[in-house]
Formats: sequence, structure tokens, C-alpha cells
Amino acid sequence: MMGRILCVAEKPSIAKTVAQHLGGVVRTENIRDNQFIKNYRFDYNFGQRWGHCHVTFTSVIGHLISHDFSSAYRKWESCNPSVLFDAPIEPSVPDVRLEPSAATEDIDSVQDKKPIAMNIETQAQYSDILYIWTDCDREGENIGAEIRDIALKKNPRLEVKRARFSNVERNHIIQAAHNPAVLDQRQSDAVDARIEIDLRTGSAITRQLTLNLRGMVPALVEERKVLSYGSCQFPTLGFVVERYFRVKNFVPEPFWSIKVIHKKEDTRVTFNWKRVHLFDRMAVVILYERCINAKVAKVVKMQKRSTSKWRPLPLTTVELQKMGSRYLRMDSSRVMKVAEDLYTKGWISYPRTETDQFDHGMDLRSLIQKQTQGTSWGHFAQR
Repeated sequence: MMGRILCVAEKPSIAKTVAQHLGGVVRTENIRDNQFIKNYRFDYNFGQRWGHCHVTFTSVIGHLISHDFSSAYRKWESCNPSVLFDAPIEPSVPDVRLEPSAATEDIDSVQDKKPIAMNIETQAQYSDILYIWTDCDREGENIGAEIRDIALKKNPRLEVKRARFSNVERNHIIQAAHNPAVLDQRQSDAVDARIEIDLRTGSAITRQLTLNLRGMVPALVEERKVLSYGSCQFPTLGFVVERYFRVKNFVPEPFWSIKVIHKKEDTRVTFNWKRVHLFDRMAVVILYERCINAKVAKVVKMQKRSTSKWRPLPLTTVELQKMGSRYLRMDSSRVMKVAEDLYTKGWISYPRTETDQFDHGMDLRSLIQKQTQGTSWGHFAQR
């Protein structure tokens, strides 16, 4: 009797691509109450480990579980904000349905995760093995753990494995399918810890700031606004304020410098002055006159040093935002929105991670080769 394997990817595009690599022609089924999630059914031979199996390949859309305080602590006046550092936190599957008038085709708008969780529960009932295909980073490990916990509640007998893959090249996917690994619970726990810290500090300090200062800032009451705190946004605000005062308090002063240029044939050499510039005009004039009178300069020392140009690394979240601001003139929120869109369409891994290493087995040259015929950057790829 053939075994049954339930495969779950982190996003719909990955599920479709991997299913087509493994199954060739697959049978596609829609699920109830969600237009983005599909179930792909096919048979596949997993080799010596599991042999020929019936496969159902589906996906989630990012995290399935959200975290919030229990109902007794959710109202702002229910407790002192400091209590939130120890208040119980309840995980749940979000059930937020959009009004029909607000319906959209955008995958980013999916807030109701109940149908996705129910689909995993339904498929898990009839499966022997749960094979998780989430991204191989810390966030993917946590999403995989969420999928595992939901499936095991419905079918505790499931054997749980995860695929290790870093790209969706067919050979790489087949290799991952035949070499199952185990979820790294420590990485998942690290994400849970970060989520809890963000929730506790953000909620407690936001409430404290807003409640204490609303008497001084009428707009907080009239417009129902809050003074938001986040573990990243608040230090960033400090940097912005510090920079603002440095610029505001800056007192400009005139300065002078000497620039020496030597041209021989077609070579133009600019010599740098070690002092860069001076604020004393008379001192610079005297030095300049000495240069003019000397007429001849003597090179007394020359230094050579080799430099290395390292290959680019995958971008961390911070580097991604810095690059987007510097080269694309995009603000950080726009950079992250575009990155999220690329993620949900399957072009990049989850952007809110600190992954900065390529997989050692990734064939970057073959990936670039595929770009050489493109009209937009094909010529660049050819070089």
C-alpha cells in the first residue's frame, strides 16, 4: 500500500513550482474560503526512504499563528502597563474576514488564516508523513513549527520532516526531496522569543507613553492617536533626533586648502594634502607661496597595497533598507513593501531575516546564464 505524504510550503508560488518539479503533470484543487491556496496532488518515488507515495502539496502564506495577551489584559485601562511584562500570552490562528466591498486580489491582504489551517488539518488526517518545505532560515523554521503543531493536533501519528533547499532549481529540489532533515527547534524558539519580547515591550511602553502624555498632547485624545514604541523604531527615532540637532546646531566656518595636480602625457595625478584644510587663511597663503616659489616637488615616499573586492552577500533586513535608500531613493517602508511583494510571488526569501550566506551548493553562474537573454539586463548578465 502506497504511503501518503503531505508537503507544505511557505508560500503558494513555491508549492506550485516544487509540485511541478516532482510530479510533472499534477492535479490542482482549490480549498474553501481562500483563492490563493491550492492543493496539488501527484505520485512521486522518494527512493529507499519512503518509496512510491501519494503526495498532496499545499502551502501557507507566511505565519499561521498570531500572539496576543489574554482578554483580561487587552483593554488599555485593564492593568498597569508594567504588568504586561508577565501577563499570559495566547497564540491563535487569526480569523479576520474582509468585508465584501473591501475584497481584493492582493495576496498581502489575506488576514483570515483559519481556512489555511483547516486545510492542513484536513489533509493531515489522511497522511502518514508531514514534509515541510518552508524557507531555510530562522523565520522559515518557526513557520514550519507552526505547521507541525497544527497538523499533529489532528494526527499525532504523523512523522515530521523538513526539506533543506535554497533555490527552486529542479535538480536541487529533487535532491532535497530525497534527503529529509529535521526541524531545528532552537531556531524556532529564538523567533518565538523575539515575537514575545516585541509584543511585551511594544505594548507596555506604548501604553505607558500614550496614557502619561495624553494630557499634554490633546491630539492623542481628539484624534485617538497613540505614541507607538517598538524595539527597533524607538532607537531609530533617537538617531534621527540626534542627527537633526547636529544639523540644526551646526555653525559653518570658512576654510582653505591647497590642491596639487601633476599631469604628464595623458596621466593626471592628484596629490592629497595630509592636513585636508585649515581654518587660518594666512597660514594657508604662506604655505601656498612656498609651493609656488619651490616650483619643483619631490616624491619622498610611495605606498602600494592590494585590495580585495568580495563577492556580494545576501542582504540582511537593515542592509536591504540601506541599499534601497541609497541607490533606489526609496524610504524603508516602501523597500519592505516591495520586498514582501517579491517574497509572496516567490522571487526572494522572507525579507525580515538576518540571512547573509548563500548555500555552498548554489550554482550562481547557471542562474546568471538564464538572465543573459533578457531585454532589461541581459547585456549586464552576459558580462
